[in-house]
Amino acid sequence: MVTRDEIATAAKKRGLAVETSTSGPFFKITARRLSTRAGEEGQPGTEETDIIGEHDGFIAPPPFGILHMDSMRIYNSRVRGDDEKAKMRSTFGLSILLGATSSLMAHEAGCRKVELLSIDDGNEYAPKLVKYYRRLGFKVVKEVGDNGFFEDLPHLLVWGGVGTRMDGSLQQLLSKWGGIVRKQAAAQ
Repeated sequence: MVTRDEIATAAKKRGLAVETSTSGPFFKITARRLSTRAGEEGQPGTEETDIIGEHDGFIAPPPFGILHMDSMRIYNSRVRGDDEKAKMRSTFGLSILLGATSSLMAHEAGCRKVELLSIDDGNEYAPKLVKYYRRLGFKVVKEVGDNGFFEDLPHLLVWGGVGTRMDGSLQQLLSKWGGIVRKQAAAQ
């Protein structure tokens, strides 16, 4: 299983800090570029453009025991120059750090399951995203948007769009992602 310290170390190796804010069951996790300005080295940047990734959702502890991953945004356009690109390596690895952070929070709250909707915006990227989530350890539950209004209505109300509903086991995901995060933390 991954720890908060391992996540923080992996983020720092990428030149980032991972910050979490909560309000009741809702959370927002932000990956910010670490400042390189004199006197501010190693501190999270304060500009909007210093935000490289964001992830939000909510945690419904037992008896529900669900982590609801609502959205994750990685801002590739905010990565500056070749040096920063090399330091961050892959922005896809950043999604692991954000997801591992929320998963660890949910696991600590007694949750066992994580759910998400791999959104289908009608472009060629949707199948690639489903494939990526499968590789991360998620399993397809159902396609939302192809089943008729009444069958899809609950999912449409919860998720706000069409796509592929996916679930994962928090324990399995944290174990799998722990190895990835530790590799990121150990990278030069």
